[in-house]
Amino acid sequence: MSKKSAAQQDAERRAEARRRARLQAQGRVFEEADEEVAEAPPRRSSGPFLSRLFPPAAPLPGKGDPLAGFSYTGRFRPLVASLWLIRRNLFAGVAMGILWAGTYILVSQYPSSLFGSVASFVSFGALVAAGWIGWQRPWFFGLAAATIGYLLYTPYFIYVVANAPSTGAPVTASQVALVLVTNGIVQIGIGALAGFYGGYLRRRLADPATRQAAESRRRR
Repeated sequence: MSKKSAAQQDAERRAEARRRARLQAQGRVFEEADEEVAEAPPRRSSGPFLSRLFPPAAPLPGKGDPLAGFSYTGRFRPLVASLWLIRRNLFAGVAMGILWAGTYILVSQYPSSLFGSVASFVSFGALVAAGWIGWQRPWFFGLAAATIGYLLYTPYFIYVVANAPSTGAPVTASQVALVLVTNGIVQIGIGALAGFYGGYLRRRLADPATRQAAESRRRR
């Protein structure tokens, strides 16, 4: 593409100056400028889908190193560190797991009912709360709560299956084990995701930039 000559550029500048003079005479200079700024939408940075779904969240303010005082340096350090964190925050991992087990049993007892729907909501909320409270490693606290809760739920499931009225061929132990393992993997995976979301949500709400944006929206 050929560049504009100096004469053409000079002509365009004079035409722009005349246009601005006419607008100034009509009192429309600033209105026109505001419209041009308003019409230019902010550019959004393109990135991976997960980055757009979960924008980076800053660490929690006022919280120190969660592994302060942890001195193990062996080959199983990630696992040992996670267990060490669970022991220091039993409420997030154990208490939320017990709450999940109780509400999940209610979901099994009252399916397709309002009470069962409320219990289902509370059971998922317990896993989110595990990540919210266990800010040190949210996904692991959600996973731990789901694992502990499912281990507590397993005897109830076995009892229900053993005492269910027979309507056909008897249920074998392998079938029960398959259902337990399959459902357990799903629930533990949900627990890890819910815990991650709980910790992420806590960091986002504690971020000063997020609070300032929310306050500016409320003032509009």
